[in-house]
Amino acid sequence: MDDINDFQSYTENPMLKENKNRVYELYSVPCFEVRHPEIVTGSEIGSTKVLVKKDDVLISKINPHLNRVWRVPQFTEHRMIASSEWVIIRNSRLNPQYLVYVLQSNYFLNKMLSNTSGVGGSLTRAKPYEVKKYELPIPPLNEQSRIVSKIEELFSTLDQMEQNLI
Repeated sequence: MDDINDFQSYTENPMLKENKNRVYELYSVPCFEVRHPEIVTGSEIGSTKVLVKKDDVLISKINPHLNRVWRVPQFTEHRMIASSEWVIIRNSRLNPQYLVYVLQSNYFLNKMLSNTSGVGGSLTRAKPYEVKKYELPIPPLNEQSRIVSKIEELFSTLDQMEQNLI
């Protein structure tokens, strides 16, 4: 994974005087469930964050068994930041949605679960230095797009079937 990751970590301290009134689009682990970042001012944030960009892919380090993988969608024009509880993947030459599907797969989840630290299911963390070593299947870009289209077609079919049951 490290070979495909172009992400360079740049941090921002929202608590600095010049950032206290700045509005941020904050990608935190608690926001994952609603799939929408918090829109907050720097004065509402309690620690330094990592700058992210649209289409970055975030993998939660905390409690990896919950399989939280999030593609940064960019909801606003505000500066986008993320908590340090994410492993961030950036690669403009790959289909970001393909990466999401691969990173949500049982293959990847089992790898994450095999390299955790901490006690018990609710207090475990993935080890980023181990995550960087994982091999990922990376077909040509056109094949990535075809796979994404097929998966989305199947999800759409499932959604329609679910609606017909209600």
